[in-house]
Amino acid sequence: MKEANEIELGKRIRSAREKLNMSQYELYRKTNISTTQISAYENGKKNIGLHSLAKIAVALHLSLDELYFGQPSSKPINGASNEGELVVNCVNALFEKEVVKMVPHEEQNDVYGGVGLVYDIGFSKYSWILEDLIEKLDDYENKKHNYPDPEGFKKQLLASAAKQINESPERNR
Repeated sequence: MKEANEIELGKRIRSAREKLNMSQYELYRKTNISTTQISAYENGKKNIGLHSLAKIAVALHLSLDELYFGQPSSKPINGASNEGELVVNCVNALFEKEVVKMVPHEEQNDVYGGVGLVYDIGFSKYSWILEDLIEKLDDYENKKHNYPDPEGFKKQLLASAAKQINESPERNR
């Protein structure tokens, strides 16, 4: 993957900021990075540190990968090239986060499996959040042409659901 030089990175910062109809002053208000610094970054006249880059990425609703490399994250889930790879990578990520796990048979809730041990699909504790998200994503797909920034809106939907899951009291059960 090609690393960004100052000019390319500056162009991506400016482009993302303008796509959100955000002024340099508004970016300053969100990041506490002076407009002089922002201008220098956008014009490729100054190297940007990781801390400042992270602040700008958050303010622009982008991942560091998107801002620095000019493309979305290359994590296995996002980078899957076919449906099988996508499904397997998702299951692996859920297994690593213990949303999908092996449990003794007597502890089963929403379970599938054989004798002795079963695997627990832990989505039930988030079902109301996921049902709401699916409804919103379905509505989004049907009306995305009406949004000025469809991808930004979709990112907000996903971020909101993720925040609800992360703040859910069910998460630590």
